[in-house]
Amino acid sequence: MVGIKNLSLLALSLISFNSAANDSKAVDEALELDIIQVESKEESQSAIGVDKLLKVPGAGNDPLQAIASLPGVTFGTGPRAAPAVRGSSPADNRYIIDFIPVGYIFHSDSSSILNDNSIKDFSLDAAAFPGQYHDATGAVISANSRDPYLDQGQTIVDLSVLKASLFIERNIDEKQGFYLSARQSLFQYYIENFLDDEDFELTTLPEYYDYQGKYQYKVSEQEKVSINLLGARDKAGILFDEDSDQVQQDPGLSGGAEFSDYFDSQSILWEKYNDEGGSQVSSISRLSRELDFEIGAANKLDINSTDYSIRSQWSSILNFQHELLWGFDYTLRDIDFNGRFDGPPCDEFRVDCRLVDSTETITSGDTINISSIDINIADSWAVNNFWTLTPGISLAYDDYTEQQFFEPKLQSRLLLSDDWALTAAYGDYHKLPDNFGSYTKDFGNPDLKQTEATHYEIGIEYQFNERWFWKVEGYYKDLSNLVISRASTDFYPGLSTEDYNALPRYTNDADGEAWGFEFFTNKTLSDDWYGWLSIAYSETKRKNLITGESFKYDYDQPWIVNLVSNYQLNQDWQIGLKWRYQSGQLITPIIGAEDANDTDNPGLFNPIYADLNSKRLPDYHRLDVRADRSFKYDNWQMDLYFEVLNLYGQENVVGYDYKNADYSERENQTDLPTIPAVGIKAIF
Repeated sequence: MVGIKNLSLLALSLISFNSAANDSKAVDEALELDIIQVESKEESQSAIGVDKLLKVPGAGNDPLQAIASLPGVTFGTGPRAAPAVRGSSPADNRYIIDFIPVGYIFHSDSSSILNDNSIKDFSLDAAAFPGQYHDATGAVISANSRDPYLDQGQTIVDLSVLKASLFIERNIDEKQGFYLSARQSLFQYYIENFLDDEDFELTTLPEYYDYQGKYQYKVSEQEKVSINLLGARDKAGILFDEDSDQVQQDPGLSGGAEFSDYFDSQSILWEKYNDEGGSQVSSISRLSRELDFEIGAANKLDINSTDYSIRSQWSSILNFQHELLWGFDYTLRDIDFNGRFDGPPCDEFRVDCRLVDSTETITSGDTINISSIDINIADSWAVNNFWTLTPGISLAYDDYTEQQFFEPKLQSRLLLSDDWALTAAYGDYHKLPDNFGSYTKDFGNPDLKQTEATHYEIGIEYQFNERWFWKVEGYYKDLSNLVISRASTDFYPGLSTEDYNALPRYTNDADGEAWGFEFFTNKTLSDDWYGWLSIAYSETKRKNLITGESFKYDYDQPWIVNLVSNYQLNQDWQIGLKWRYQSGQLITPIIGAEDANDTDNPGLFNPIYADLNSKRLPDYHRLDVRADRSFKYDNWQMDLYFEVLNLYGQENVVGYDYKNADYSERENQTDLPTIPAVGIKAIF
């Protein structure tokens, strides 16, 4: 069955053949000369350098996908395939690039919007992150682009079966330089050759593009000013035949669906560092985003939002024991929207969300202005030579919900010996829902409050020797004020349609929790090989306080294992592998159907579902391999790489597809077959 919940994502599930798609996303490679750090806490030694990320199979030269090989990370599906971390929703995360929040950081195929040649480092704060990050109850993913080279220029062309990119870098003089990047997906030119379903056609082929630019003026060795440009667009469209299973099961889908998501941002960034170890980073930025969405014959939403932000963060060394960390972030957000929607409110808690079940038609347009201020302060206190304690608080206010937040934070790191360290962290967090429609006066509920979470984390680290490192972490998240949609009419049998429609479409009547343990070990390059292993066990649950229903959350996958390794055959050849195992995804199976007795839609059946998320699909596992051949010439160099995805052809079931109007047949939806791929990267 295809409903609003799935179709709001559109046809992007159709590109599951993409090597970067679905939950098996993995680590990839990065730019020469720079270091990419993947870490769960700033002081952790679990850094993965460029030598490890360069040649890992499965992600097509996209270093940000390295987070998928860390413990506790899986990827959601849909039009914005993004990471779900430690039991939180992808919508609970916050994404920051060069100190600036961005519209989104992953394309519809889960590849990132950044060119790998520009990335200096990135980090994943999976839980209990410091107060400088806000508007997130899940995780914070931040990336920094490198400085332009001031002593040389280069042109890099990267071409694979998935995308093409061009990267141009030039130095103006000894103090100024810039680079520009443009990338375009390629699968839209051949995707139809892989589709044999006669029930639909792609009206807008799934595709994306992105661009990035950076100009920097180096005032001194300790001060620099940068101008950053960033933008991306994703779009797709699908049209169902009138006699297709999708339209028979939900006549509201007649007319198909389309979406287009675009953002662009501009910022000025000033960075200054002093001899005592202190620093100041300040920025002024503008972020504009446009979302156009159509589903069915007459449902259309046009949304435009613009954020204007001023942000600063200071670090001041007070004495040999105390470092003061403080900053602020002021944002003015303007949202303009208009549209028509004839469908029920939907969320992750509601499995049956068909357009045909609508009880009202909403036509609305409005402008929303939201001002928010966030202030953070913390003291990095060296209690003694072995223990660093960082207490802090965050203060926040916005004039839309009119909520005030006073949120304590605490991070601790205790060196037990030269090789052992004990870490712990705690924090309270909040987030305004990304789905603005949930808190508008017509499409949603203007009295909606922000979601909240409390994080606890404890870990132990051991540096076995110069080559081996491992750590174990445990965590717990308490989630409250979660947003849920109005329950279906079946839950309110005594209400008239008018009274039912008068109920709020969205409320904060849900809560949840997540807990787990994670193991990570990392071997640096020695004896011609390197690698890392991550193992995570977790449980995550949600509770609908209106219906009283408790259930395991969509992203509850108790076991996730990642193994990555690379071997240097000789100076020119490297081979690598990446194996991933994870518990099967939770689904809500259809166990029957009954005649809807709908005079407007004769032949319509209502599906009968089992309990929410009551069935787990078979466990998922996949092996990807890669070989790289490097060529070096007098004035340029080239890297030719070969990949085979799902080497042993595992038929991983990722969902069910129900056939016929009465859902009488069921077929497995499977992930990637065995796919060979080749790519080339040339540097001039």
